[in-house]
Amino acid sequence: MSDKLIFWDWSGTLADESRLDKAVCRSMEQDLARNRGIPFAEAEALFNRHLKALEGTWPWHDYVRHGEALDIDWKRSQEAHLELLTVVEGAPEILALSRERGYRNILATNAVGRVARLRVDHAGLSDHFDSIIGSDEAGALKSEGRHFQLGLERFSGDPGRSFSIGDNPVQDIRPAGRLGLATVFCESGRHLTHYHSEHLNENHNETVEPDFRIRRLLELESII
Repeated sequence: MSDKLIFWDWSGTLADESRLDKAVCRSMEQDLARNRGIPFAEAEALFNRHLKALEGTWPWHDYVRHGEALDIDWKRSQEAHLELLTVVEGAPEILALSRERGYRNILATNAVGRVARLRVDHAGLSDHFDSIIGSDEAGALKSEGRHFQLGLERFSGDPGRSFSIGDNPVQDIRPAGRLGLATVFCESGRHLTHYHSEHLNENHNETVEPDFRIRRLLELESII
């Protein structure tokens, strides 16, 4: 029998990264200013031009690439601010329940694998996941569906017995639904995702018709 899977979104669903991401970007801008001997405002503008050129593509989410392109220690900027990462209430409990009910937990994220693993490890949730699929492995944003296809292939997953759970209609709901997965929209994510750049906000505001809607993660107990 094929495995049943749950694809979990990370930011806005299981974790609130808004303060962390802002602090990381600010730290990278400060490092850029210091390394190049330029005013902070100039470094900030340079960093934002770098991000702007990548908007709408998966590398926009790749802190490792940003660090290499701008000669900044990406990992130091992450580790210095990990305490700003907050796990959403109920996340450990519902991930454990998912396992108890026979699902494989897959973290499907637009972040790249190295950054996602660093943050998941810090949050103490690594043992809850069977796999982490980042945008660098998929070579695409989640909206293209490749994350879900990879997970289904890796575990011989049955779409008809699997779920995608997330807070973004374009990234988490629409592509998974096209593949036959049941979809759960986390309405609470709208209040958690305030990114350094605002380019993804339109995704969150698009109309979506998921199979289920929840306001708290523990509501999943009656769904999965």
